[in-house]
Amino acid sequence: MLESLIFQEIQEKGPLSQSRFMELALQHQTYGYYRSHEAISRDFTTAPEVNQIFGELIGAWAIDYYMKLKSPTKISLVEFGPGRGTLIADFLRVAKASSSFISALTLYLIEINPILEEIQSKTIHYPAVWLERFADLPFATDPLIIIANEFFDTLPTNCYIRRHNVLYERCIKNESGKFEFMLVPRHKSRGGDRIWERSFVAEALIEEICSQLLKRTGVFIGIDYGYEKGEGDSLQALYKGKISDPVTYVGMSDLTCHVDFGTLKKTALSKGLGVLGPIPQGLFLKNLGLDLRLQMLKHQNPSKKAQLEASAQRLIHPQQMGSLFKVMIIFSPPSIKPEGFKI
Repeated sequence: MLESLIFQEIQEKGPLSQSRFMELALQHQTYGYYRSHEAISRDFTTAPEVNQIFGELIGAWAIDYYMKLKSPTKISLVEFGPGRGTLIADFLRVAKASSSFISALTLYLIEINPILEEIQSKTIHYPAVWLERFADLPFATDPLIIIANEFFDTLPTNCYIRRHNVLYERCIKNESGKFEFMLVPRHKSRGGDRIWERSFVAEALIEEICSQLLKRTGVFIGIDYGYEKGEGDSLQALYKGKISDPVTYVGMSDLTCHVDFGTLKKTALSKGLGVLGPIPQGLFLKNLGLDLRLQMLKHQNPSKKAQLEASAQRLIHPQQMGSLFKVMIIFSPPSIKPEGFKI
């Protein structure tokens, strides 16, 4: 059904930009992948599902930042795309060690999938407010802690190619009942041949986040695979845990692009906000005390020692998630620096 709707739009408007194709494939109100599938553990696995240490360390990190803010009587926590609620559940288990933090906390979860929302409500065991968009966040003046773990990579992204001083945009066409990529010439563009991506959706969202941080103070933490300086084509599809053609299994496969941390960082810095990172996820977690927490868990669960060690290594090893995933934070005021970024 989704394919038919996309074919119809192509017939009416011509080839679709990559970003529009991603938007429909992932976020269509009825048939979009993120609205209709419980994909975690089937198509992909996120860090919180690998080992509880991930969410616990984020929780400890947040409490430390809360204390640096002089323990305000109210604070809001927002998570984008909470998945099965695992990160927040582990986060809250640690956070409950601080009675003042828990009594001050209001929890918001940004989620568009009703299946996952129901799972989250059963997982977190804590009052939460579910929203579909960050823009729906109620007006308030208390500080914000915003978590986006493997979220920005899902946002629609355009792809551009410059060849022989002509700018082309990569689009999707209908070729005999199948989706295919094509290059649509846009205008003359002087310079060397290159290929790059741009997510206007990600740029707009980081503008919203920065605006809220400037008004309310607080911190945003983004954890994703991406780059600070780079270019190329990074569109990838995962179908049932395996890499597939991005224009096949439409609405049934996960589509992602690498996050351009450099552009997000530039936006935050231009507004006078503090920025740290991006740094490798492995380094960030070790800075927060992963090794010590791992030793504690092995002591408490000797029968699970090998399992705990293996899953922790998956989070930090350079050839697994440790270097592929990057961590960047944006914070206000810039004079109050969160932990985790010692190089």
